[in-house]
Amino acid sequence: MNSSPNTERVRLARELHDGLAQELAAVGYRLDQVIGDIGLDNKNRRSLRELRLTLSGVINQVRDEIFELRSNTSKSLDQQIEEQVATLLAGTDITHEISNTAQLECSNKFELLRAIREIVINARRHSGCTQIKIEIASKQITISDNGTGGLIEKSNSFGLIGVSERLALINAHLDISSSQSGTTARIIF
Repeated sequence: MNSSPNTERVRLARELHDGLAQELAAVGYRLDQVIGDIGLDNKNRRSLRELRLTLSGVINQVRDEIFELRSNTSKSLDQQIEEQVATLLAGTDITHEISNTAQLECSNKFELLRAIREIVINARRHSGCTQIKIEIASKQITISDNGTGGLIEKSNSFGLIGVSERLALINAHLDISSSQSGTTARIIF
């Protein structure tokens, strides 16, 4: 039996595809059936559609990870950020803009994407923003919103703690400033 890293990557990709990806797709199909039920009221249908969009984003992430494991190539970081942010904000009135002043070839892409996702999710859920801007620079990624201070620390809220822990693993850190006119989160690496 070949135990090379590539063999392990292919095995892991196969397990993700045959297990998690298939299960997530099945949940999505079932959710589509519930959304299509003529007896469902519009308020619940809207909530379920939002849930479906979130699930679609997770499915796309898993597919991207399977692709990367199988091919040893990947989409650029800014392309993955654009796709994931668009999915996270689908169905909302929040617009987004991504500017890229540096092409990052990043070995820590997985951790950075997860951190960015959590910050965007926090802005979507808690800030009341209408716009999110992401700037990719050579040593920093800045995520800002025009909301009302959505990244205020709360008890029993572990999202930002997890982001800080994830970033510490790759020798990066999170700097946040939040006010009534918006929040800026900087991932510095």
